[in-house]
Amino acid sequence: MTNPRRALFLLGFLVACGGSDAPTAPDAAPLAPDGMTPSGTGVGAQLRRTGYAVTGSVNLIVDGNSARLDLSSDFTIGRTPGPTIYLNTTNNPNSGRPLRVGALRSNRGGQSYTFQLPAGAPQYTWVIIWCDPVNVAMAEAQLP
Repeated sequence: MTNPRRALFLLGFLVACGGSDAPTAPDAAPLAPDGMTPSGTGVGAQLRRTGYAVTGSVNLIVDGNSARLDLSSDFTIGRTPGPTIYLNTTNNPNSGRPLRVGALRSNRGGQSYTFQLPAGAPQYTWVIIWCDPVNVAMAEAQLP
């Protein structure tokens, strides 16, 4: 049974934020079963708040058309429905050349996402955590 207070909160949240469609972005493809997981140092940055309290950092490793995105062990972010991770050339997945990495697995702790980059992928300069159900920013990190 659904908690009525939680359902009412979520409904109020969606109404207050003006509920909207998620950004139109291609989904990152999973790595092939025989694909090598990228390793190395990559590029990293601190996450900063855009709409929700956040701590931690991100690190992106790219090797050819394979990529791994790591969230640090001290990562935390406020709860919201539908948090999703994007890579992009801007800090808004409604513009630029966004790539939807996937749904955030947990709102705390270290986590890794491995995926294939699309052919002709740009150099991504932003990692964004976005609330897809209401189409609003949660947190971002600008990569060097």
